[in-house]
Amino acid sequence: MSERERAYQYLLKLLAVRPRTVREAQRRLRGKGFPSEVVEDVIARAREEGLLDDPLFARLYTEDRAFRRPRAKRLIEQELVRKGIPPELARAAVEASLGDKDDRELAREALRRRLPALEGLPREVALRRAFSYLLRRGFAPGIAREVVRELLGRGGSEEG
Repeated sequence: MSERERAYQYLLKLLAVRPRTVREAQRRLRGKGFPSEVVEDVIARAREEGLLDDPLFARLYTEDRAFRRPRAKRLIEQELVRKGIPPELARAAVEASLGDKDDRELAREALRRRLPALEGLPREVALRRAFSYLLRRGFAPGIAREVVRELLGRGGSEEG
């Protein structure tokens, strides 16, 4: 089996686990020791065959993050850029997938899913954990505070 074919087979194994960006695929192939010209040939072949498609990856990733694991739009954009998606493409994917939703809606959805884990906790602890949870998902403190108050009530805490 030629080196190109071995590289291509390795890429297929990677893609069987989960979709990848072009940059992720390049990094993994290079990390496996394949020469640059082999990597570029394999990447070009995978793109032609539709196996590597950064715009599609960005859209699907955005939808997955927003609907299965809600987080702030800004954080989703940052994650896409870290995966090798150009910033303008990341922004466009987020707007195309989530343009009608604002961060408040996404924060509400995230916290609603988290509410069962907060039941039975002392009020102050639940407020603090809810607030921290939203901050870790990239929501601005003002939005996090507002959504926590909306869904958990005031309860005398200015922190949450």
